[in-house]
Amino acid sequence: MFASVAMVPKLPPLDCRIPSWAPADLIARPCPFCCTWREAVLRRPDGLPVAYCRDCGIWYLSLVPTAEALHRFYSGYWRSFRPQRFDVTTARLMRRAAQATCHGDFRIHRLRAILGGLYGKRIVDVGCGPGSFLLALEASGAHTLGVEISEEAADFVRLGLGLPVYGDLQECLAEAGPVDAIVLNDLVEHLVDPAAFLGAAVRGLRAGAIISIWTPNGGAAGTDFASAKEWVGFRVDLEHLQYLSPRTIVLVARKLNLEVEHLETTGYPGLEGIDRPPRPMSWLGSRLRAFRAAVAASPIGPLARSLCRAMRAPRSPDRTTGTYHLFAILGLRTHP
Repeated sequence: MFASVAMVPKLPPLDCRIPSWAPADLIARPCPFCCTWREAVLRRPDGLPVAYCRDCGIWYLSLVPTAEALHRFYSGYWRSFRPQRFDVTTARLMRRAAQATCHGDFRIHRLRAILGGLYGKRIVDVGCGPGSFLLALEASGAHTLGVEISEEAADFVRLGLGLPVYGDLQECLAEAGPVDAIVLNDLVEHLVDPAAFLGAAVRGLRAGAIISIWTPNGGAAGTDFASAKEWVGFRVDLEHLQYLSPRTIVLVARKLNLEVEHLETTGYPGLEGIDRPPRPMSWLGSRLRAFRAAVAASPIGPLARSLCRAMRAPRSPDRTTGTYHLFAILGLRTHP
């Protein structure tokens, strides 16, 4: 297996954060949705092979870390791979930013429109990390529950932000019961078995509830090596294990008896500083972000955003366009 993989073309590095996996930490797997074995088309800068399943419209790693290796990796995720300050200042900053996010984030607008409002809705954010989106949902009036495997991030959400958080989705649903929405922001691309996870998530929904998915759009990579080698998604965020496309979403929805309530591609990858070693935000950077959050949440916030758009350089990308991200909302059917 490893000898044959070494012959597959390897992409040059871009993201300086490149996980290192020992051969003993890797296992082979087929397509995570249809379980068909496919040949690797290319290797990412970390050396792991990427295959394409034409039946499911998905790019995926055909060699993935074991559960034990992934547990070790995510145990230190917010200390070394994506350093984050977990302190009182950070919590205060995040709460200010949440007020702006609940009004300005188009994902929350879409959730609000489909659910008929968020006030009082029971919403689970799986892979909530330090809790930014949880806070925005709470600021929108929702009753929020977090799920996070990183103990350091979960402790911060629980103790620093005062929000309930669980170690896994099953534990959360066993205590909370059926919920109105399950949010999966930057989550499905990290799972070894996304099909099984999505099936379990559906079983935790009440009638009329939804699943919201935000993930890199593998459809932008095309369907062969010629187009895939040009896509930046295979050279950044190398903890990702698969890349869903809009076609994947439609097929998954059909298998799980879900309705596609919303489906779009949008935005660009965040590449600023990606070639430099990660480090926590500086004291000055924290204060500047706090100031921006305070302005955004104030009555002059809409005016400030309009001025920023007007002053944007012509070549600066508009984040409401692009195809890097995939945003889907799937609703639980109330009929067979």
